[in-house]
Amino acid sequence: MRNVVTTPAGASHRRAGFRTAVALTASAVWLLTACGSDDNGNSDDAESNPDTSENGDAEAGGPVSIDTTHGPIELDEPATRVVALEWSSAENLIALGVHPVGVADVEGYELWVAAGPELGEDVVDVGTRQEPSLEQIEALEPDLIVTDDDRSVVNLSELQDIAPTYSSDFYGHEGGQLEAMRDTFVDTAVLTGTEDRAAEVLADLDAGADEFRQALEDADGNPTFLLTQGYTFEGSATVRVFGEPTYASELLKAAGMQNGWSGETDAYGLTDTDVEGLTTADPSSSMIYVAQEEDNIFTGQLADNPIYRGLEFVEEDRVHPIDAGTWLWGGPVTAVTVYDEVQSALGL
Repeated sequence: MRNVVTTPAGASHRRAGFRTAVALTASAVWLLTACGSDDNGNSDDAESNPDTSENGDAEAGGPVSIDTTHGPIELDEPATRVVALEWSSAENLIALGVHPVGVADVEGYELWVAAGPELGEDVVDVGTRQEPSLEQIEALEPDLIVTDDDRSVVNLSELQDIAPTYSSDFYGHEGGQLEAMRDTFVDTAVLTGTEDRAAEVLADLDAGADEFRQALEDADGNPTFLLTQGYTFEGSATVRVFGEPTYASELLKAAGMQNGWSGETDAYGLTDTDVEGLTTADPSSSMIYVAQEEDNIFTGQLADNPIYRGLEFVEEDRVHPIDAGTWLWGGPVTAVTVYDEVQSALGL
């Protein structure tokens, strides 16, 4: 369900300096530690691919441990060879200065997380997120695998047989998806010995929320939003609405906005609807949307639809596209991108 998302785009962002710093850190780490690979993209051997992280926060060789819903994870030293089986996990690692040796669905990451931190050129693709290749993962000899419960429910024990596996409960977290994101990011930092870097990244996220909130107050802006994603499904225009408690919705609420969608949602906090469903949204909302350039239903199929054109936020020109490469299920780096994009779209 979460895979019907955005396409890449090259919009600039006001906080680009921070994301550039993240990318440069990751690139520098990779250049210093890159290894050879065979024609299939597999590492030659463990010794040819040395440590791939900036683990300056933890004592060299010092043990690290955390408690998880699946039991404790104890490492003799911070993890450096890490495989990420979820795109947000890969994003988190790169933000922490740890280049993953393997990532599930590399092509998908580069397509859908286009506004996030970039993967290294030599990262090994270990299959799909739903069905990663256990053989490829094992061949990389990781000292940590990072995933989430939504993906690992079918193969967690097999992954744990390969290496210690951190699987986060993103959707079942009692504090909501935004709190789950922060907790997962901190846990990943502990396991990789990068807590100081994590504190910097989260501080930047909090600063982004404060900046957004202040800009909204200064402009006396409309605080009600309707966050959507448009795409064509089986020939029909489909609108995915981000209700509560989605991570993206919670991000905007943390910055002083309120969700104009009160309709029923699924277990992920989402609602897939047709154009008629939009009539139940708060009419005072500003609709913010993500859509593929080649499949933008809002400027295409719905442009002349009388129901769509009759919506108050359409009539009053309160419909705002954001960068199609904005990932709405990510970590703190793409969270800052969400703030940037929405703030810019609303003219704050």
